[in-house]
Amino acid sequence: MKVIQKTEHLLKLKNGINLFGLLFPVVWVTGFSGIPLLMIVITMSSSGVERLSCKKIEPKIASCEMSTSSFMGLVKGKLESIEQVQEARVDKIDTTDSDGNPTFKQNVFLVTNQGDVYLPYQTVNDAELFNQYIQTSVGELVIEKDNRLSNFWSILFQGVFVVIGFATIYFVFHDFFSVETYIFDQNASILTIKKKGIRVNEVTELAFGEISEVELKKVEVHKTEHMDSYISYQVRLLMNGGDILSLGGSLDRQKQQKMADLIRSYLDGRSI
Repeated sequence: MKVIQKTEHLLKLKNGINLFGLLFPVVWVTGFSGIPLLMIVITMSSSGVERLSCKKIEPKIASCEMSTSSFMGLVKGKLESIEQVQEARVDKIDTTDSDGNPTFKQNVFLVTNQGDVYLPYQTVNDAELFNQYIQTSVGELVIEKDNRLSNFWSILFQGVFVVIGFATIYFVFHDFFSVETYIFDQNASILTIKKKGIRVNEVTELAFGEISEVELKKVEVHKTEHMDSYISYQVRLLMNGGDILSLGGSLDRQKQQKMADLIRSYLDGRSI
């Protein structure tokens, strides 16, 4: 809690977001929702249609067009025309995998009288299909790779984790993201409490006469599996009806004592 405004008759205090307290929910949501969200973006960007369409212009010569799309087919790639296609060729290239073991990959090219055109999305089976078409068939050949449906289920599955992660922030960790402002107005003899956060936007007013005492409470937090025990000092307002309003805690007893004395001075009609 810190002083954000102090005049002769007005004291405004604020409990901001505790960065240390945010560490766990932020790490938790980043791991639980952030990574799946990134995977959704990557999956969407790679989802689309790759299409190779060819027409015979001579008995063993074809004219082809190659087109691509991404982001679930919403973003169209360039349309490339390939003229005078004579055959499809497969090149086998020796390489190694991530563990250093020998392996190979096969690249597919369309052979034209102007040179070879690499087809990044086509397979050996597609090359065989094209060569069969160019030798024996007439009309049009269309080879289409559409991965949108399969990737949609992957996106849907990853989306479940994203929803759960942000729902946990909303329903479980929302208090970590709330900010409270306390305004002690001597002229009106009213304490105004403003609380804003993910799930709350409240304004409450209390008359000074409803507050019986300002207390500095020593609170011992016991040791847990993840944290050692420690002592916290809370500034609390005791109400006439027995209710208690905590204005926040700190490990610094001297700082909290000064804050309690400052609040008490405004409630008593004087200021420090």
